[in-house]
Amino acid sequence: MKNRLVIKGTLLTHQGSFYVGKEIFSSILFSVVNSWYYSYYENNGELKANISNETAREYGKIKSAINGFTEDLHNLSINYCLFKEINETVHINGHKSNLYISVILENLFTNLRSIYDFLYHFVKITLSEKELKLYPQKDSINNLLAFSKNKNNQDKLPKNIIWILNNIENDLNDIKQIRDNIIHKGKDFLLTRKEGVLFMRVPIKATNSNDNLLPNILNTNEIDYNVEKYLNKIIKTTLKNMEDFGVIITNEISSNSEIKLNLYSISNYCVDEFNEFLINKNSY
Repeated sequence: MKNRLVIKGTLLTHQGSFYVGKEIFSSILFSVVNSWYYSYYENNGELKANISNETAREYGKIKSAINGFTEDLHNLSINYCLFKEINETVHINGHKSNLYISVILENLFTNLRSIYDFLYHFVKITLSEKELKLYPQKDSINNLLAFSKNKNNQDKLPKNIIWILNNIENDLNDIKQIRDNIIHKGKDFLLTRKEGVLFMRVPIKATNSNDNLLPNILNTNEIDYNVEKYLNKIIKTTLKNMEDFGVIITNEISSNSEIKLNLYSISNYCVDEFNEFLINKNSY
């Protein structure tokens, strides 16, 4: 493990290093929202432009969403790294290991759900002042999806934003189903090992029932799902949706001369293993 200048932070990078696989996690969406932020805010967090109080409040919400989004990206990598260490450590009591991993899985799915909700705020970057006034006030991606589907609202959002919202809906529903069952309905992960490989399911009623509340994203006939394969697919899907969203937002604001587009990445001591997990698990 190489020493880093920062334990956990945001880096302004360049085209030559803007790819996944090194010591940074690169993201188009992360870049465009940070480019927006540094175009309108000073380094000390003060607004550069003299804008109305109403617009300033909305900008403040976007700023907070960028901070939360950044933390969730870090948390994804850190929680995966922690999961990997616990899962591969034979010195931890098996029952304790399962308890630790259950909490980490809960954290990971909560992070993924949170990432989708931040998209609600990032759409605002693409809107005109008139569109911003018509934007739904409840800060939820669910509410935005419902708004975008209403035929009376088709001229209140950019067409590409409506398209991408519709495109990510099924994947969002998978995450919502998992998070809601675990957080709101008090369901638990049932973890088992088969030939040293960790599997999971969320029983509907009892631990000995032959069912699983987790969406079958692996398209398998098995009741128990391989944890690493499941995490690999659902995290990759979320990140792909995130990047598709980033491309749409970048295209929508390309004519805005006030926003200077730069490339940004995150770095922390867990990014190496996180990138390795995402890239090199080819069998997943």
